[in-house]
This record gives sequence, structure tokens and C-alpha cells, in this order.
Amino acid sequence: MNFTRRTGNGGRTVLYSVLVLALTCGVLLYGGNYSAAQTTFPGTNLGAIPDGGATCPTPGAPRDVAFNVTGISGAPTNISVSMTFGGPVHTFAGDIIAVLIAPNGASHTLFGRTGATTATAFGSGSDLAGPYTFNDAAAGTNWWTAAAATPIPTGTYRTTPTGGAGVTNPPAPTVLNTPFAAIPTSNGTWTLRVTDGCSADTGAVSAASLTLTGAPAVPASAPVDYNGDGKTDYSVVRNTGGGPTGQVTWFACTNGQTEPGCWNFFVWGLASDFFVPEDYDGDNKTDIAVWRPGAATVAAFYIFQSQTSTLRVELFGQTGDDPSVVGDYNGDNKADVAVFRNGVNPGDQSTWFYRTTQSGPVTFVPWGTTGDFPAPGDYDGDGKNDFVIQRNDGGGQARFWRRYATGTTDTVNFGTPTDLIVPGDYDGDGKTDIAVVRGIGGSINWFVVPSSTGVISAAPFAVFGTSATDYVVQGDYDGDGKTDVAIWRPNGDPTQNFFYTLGSTAGLGRFEWGATGDYPVANFNSH
Repeated sequence: MNFTRRTGNGGRTVLYSVLVLALTCGVLLYGGNYSAAQTTFPGTNLGAIPDGGATCPTPGAPRDVAFNVTGISGAPTNISVSMTFGGPVHTFAGDIIAVLIAPNGASHTLFGRTGATTATAFGSGSDLAGPYTFNDAAAGTNWWTAAAATPIPTGTYRTTPTGGAGVTNPPAPTVLNTPFAAIPTSNGTWTLRVTDGCSADTGAVSAASLTLTGAPAVPASAPVDYNGDGKTDYSVVRNTGGGPTGQVTWFACTNGQTEPGCWNFFVWGLASDFFVPEDYDGDNKTDIAVWRPGAATVAAFYIFQSQTSTLRVELFGQTGDDPSVVGDYNGDNKADVAVFRNGVNPGDQSTWFYRTTQSGPVTFVPWGTTGDFPAPGDYDGDGKNDFVIQRNDGGGQARFWRRYATGTTDTVNFGTPTDLIVPGDYDGDGKTDIAVVRGIGGSINWFVVPSSTGVISAAPFAVFGTSATDYVVQGDYDGDGKTDVAIWRPNGDPTQNFFYTLGSTAGLGRFEWGATGDYPVANFNSH
């Protein structure tokens, strides 16, 4: 039965000297183009601009209009600032300096002391009305040239330096994006600081907005996602060499391709290895990887890193360890090599071992005892894998014992000791949910405790699959950030081997892929 608790990796393997063959004979589709998100944020703290001093220029207190920026990836790649002056106008544009300030303090002048070419000049007497938009894509009239009319015409302009001694009329426009290109993050409070430098002429900022475009959006990580599009791909491994240590070939169809056009393959490993595909290099694409058991200092991870198309070898673990607990233990968005080592004798300590830098020091965390099963994942949503085990609690009950990366612990009584653990984020809140499957009446019953509610239900989350034949292959097949219920069903008919998915957004789906005797790669994350 494929539904029973596994102690190993189905049809597993070791890595021959097949690196050259792997690089030249088979290539999985790595790729993915992502558009950057553009978002507009309204300004707050609008209102009157305090008047300046009697001696010009003597700035008054600033009007700081705030923009609360969230959800932008990385530093901004494009910035646009819009503002409208009221009262119904602000008289004497030459009095005003408008500066944009990023959350880290980086700043850039949008315009200032318009028309002033000496240190004490009054500058332009035109009125400010708007709306005015400032960005690098603006073409046409220079801001100072526009100030020949009053009020200055509504429009889109390039930014200009602050007028004063040595500034020509009109000055060359400046670049808005460049000063902010290196800020660590776009998110936080941005400030439009508007200052009046002379008395008697007044007005207000009546409206403002900030539009930011961040770095290209990177989709949420999905298990077994070779091209980084945020969707789990259909993938199996096959013993193409024959025998218990035969050479293994990975066959994959990236989600969204049609079956006749996606015979992507990759020669990697042997049938005695454990298959541990994860994103080890942080490019948001799953890397093909195996762990080969052996004595200490011999056992190793063999990883083909998609970012550089290079082999990475990590000596780690020993025969008897469970490498299916690989994951991100330090929150750097890269999977770390890791193993779970069960205690040998009844009552012995079980231990988690992991390494966060290549060939670096090994960290170990004692958690669990002999006979426990690991249930890896990020249960508190802090970006770091936690240490979680399922234990026989007696009376036909199981209990999950969780030790978080922070050191805090808790327990949840859930399921039975023979349930298969199928961790994933089924509710899409960024936290791993406690989840198991159980064969009842020949069907696979899925039970989930959503972390968003914590509600334990006696009713199954879903009834999906046949326990006698199917492999569980949970993953995010529709790319909505939620783990989907899924199985792979082999069949003697080579045209009838199907992945069946129950997408949280897309609903029921199926995809023909693989052959009898194959091992579906996504099953590695069942315990």
C-alpha cells in the first residue's frame, strides 16, 4: 500500500558520477517572468503650510504629509509623487520647497525656491494649484519654465533642484528614482515635506499621493516548483538504470504546460537515495536534490542549484537519519540541509541537526524521543522552520509537540498514531498547519487544523484519494498561496497515470503524468 507510513523514500537513489550526463542530457524548465507591482498610497496629515519668516528665505515649520507604504518588494524601481495645493491656491511658488523623504531618511527635492537664482532672491510669484505629478518619465515643459504662467499649469514634470546661488534659469531637471534605488526596503512611512520660506503668502496641501513600483514580484514559494511561478509542478522520478541502486531520472512537466509538450527530464541520483527537492539557493525555484545515506562523514546531500546550474555536495548525516526535514531554519529564504535522528532505544532522545551555511557549523536541537515522527514546517509564520513531532499519546490518540524557533513550546492533541503527516499551509496565512491523512473505508481522509482558527474538527477537511493505491502529493497547484489536497494514482495502462488535485481556488483538476513504478516527488513531504 502506498498509503502506509514510510520509513524511507519510496524508490530512492545515490548519485553516480553522472554530473556531466545530467548537465548535457536532460534539463528541467527553469524560468519565470514576473511583473513588478505598482501601488498608489494616499497622503495623510494634509493641511495648511505654516508661513515662513519675515526675512526671506527663512523657513517656517514644515507640513509633513505621510504615506504609509506596505507590500512593496525591495527598493522602489519607479516613483511618482502627486500633490495639490489649496486655499484655493498657495500664493508665490518661489516660497515653497517640497522634498520627498524615504523611511530610511534618504531624500530628494521635488522642487524648491522656483525661479530663484541667487541666495536672497524671491523667485517665482506664480500661484501653486495642481495637481502636479513628479516622475522621471515626464517629458516636455521644465517646471521653472511652466512657472511663467499663474497658476503653474496642472501637469507632469521632472524634479528640479532648489533655486539659489549659482542655479541657472531654467535649471536642468534631476532624477527622482536614483536617490532611492539602494534603500533596504520601500515599506514604511514616506514623507512629503513642504516648507514655506517667506511670510505673507499662504496655502495648504489639500491632496497628495505616492505611487511606487517595487522589484519584480516573486511569487510565494510552492513545493516542487521548478520554474518559480508559485505553482507545484507535476514531477516523478524513475529508476531507469534497474536494480536497487539503478540510475534515476527525474521527469517533470511544469504546471501550465500541456502533456505532449513537456517531456523535461534530468538524470540525477540512484534508487537508494532519498529525494529532497527544495530551494537551497534562494532563487524561489525548487532545486533537484538527493540525500545519500552512509557512515558519518560519508552521507551527503547532492544538490543541483538552479540559480547557477552547479553541483553542491554537503557531507551531512548518517545512515538511519531522516532527511525529509530539510527547510529554512534561519529565515534567509533558503532551504538548509537537515536530518532528524530518532532515538535508538525506547525513551532515548531524538535530535534535529541542520546547517545554515554551506560547509558551516552544525546546529542540533534535541526534540522528540524514540518512535516519534517529524512534522517539519513553519508553524508560527516567522519564516523559520520549527521542530515538531507527532507522538503516540495512548488510547488511540496522537499528540503534536511543537518547539518553535523562538524556544517556546506547545502541544496539540490531534489524530491517531498511525496517521500520515502531510504538513502545508492549507488556509494561506503563512503558517504551516497541523495536517494528517487517514485511510477510512478505502478512501483517504484529510484532517487539518487551520492555524488561522485553531479549530480541531472531527470531520475530515476533505475525502480525496484511494488508500490502497494513491500517493499523497499535497502542494500549491493553483498558485493561490494555499496548500491543495492532491494525490498521484499509478495505473498499469501507461496513459492512465494521473495527478488529481483539489485546488483551493481552481477546484478539481487532473493531469496525466508518469508510469507505474515511478515515485511522485511531492510525496517526500509526507512523514
